[in-house]
Amino acid sequence: MHKASELSPVDKALRQRAEWILDTAGVGKYFKKGGAYLDIGTGKGHITQLALEDMEKLGKPLKMYAGIDVADKPLKKVQKRESARKDMGTAAKSEEENSMNFAWASADALPYGEGSFDGASFFFSIHHMNKENIDKAIEEAKRVIKKDGHIFITEDLVGDEEQRKITEEVDRKLNWESEEDEHNYRSDEQWEEYFREKGLEVVEKRFFESQSKKGPIKHGSYILKLKEEK
Repeated sequence: MHKASELSPVDKALRQRAEWILDTAGVGKYFKKGGAYLDIGTGKGHITQLALEDMEKLGKPLKMYAGIDVADKPLKKVQKRESARKDMGTAAKSEEENSMNFAWASADALPYGEGSFDGASFFFSIHHMNKENIDKAIEEAKRVIKKDGHIFITEDLVGDEEQRKITEEVDRKLNWESEEDEHNYRSDEQWEEYFREKGLEVVEKRFFESQSKKGPIKHGSYILKLKEEK
């Protein structure tokens, strides 16, 4: 974790970005009251915390929104806000002591049993994996969700080499990454084909953009479910 992450301006910016992701991805309407969810590649924890807060405000509190990451963890500020939320008695009543249950774990070997969650999410985390690990991560996500659960994927979309270069340059700067860190992007058409290969059905998808000095960055959000066996 980059030391600057704990600075208040960075925490504020990450929280605003998390709000933007949740709003534009449109995943909230698929969350079940009392549901358990898993965020894979959760980073600094802002998305899971905001989802818990938002669903509680809507009167549909989640049981938990756990997170795993292999190289990052929720900020101290995020953890402090979650503790304060619970101390004030506003947190969702849950059997879990920690509704943001975090674990150091790899996406290709999730430490959970089959059907443990109502849904699993990847918010801009898949493109940081190599192709073999992407395949394993998707299979693991399919394994840990219930038969009627959802997989939420929000990713950068790249259609040509110029777009890939711009997207990668902006992404590396955003995440303080080195040139050695691998990035794997897809176009919408490539994602659609990939989902079919993996036995996933697209329930809904959205397209949106973010602006950078280099130009617009294209994104796609996919709500997926397991294909029914015939």
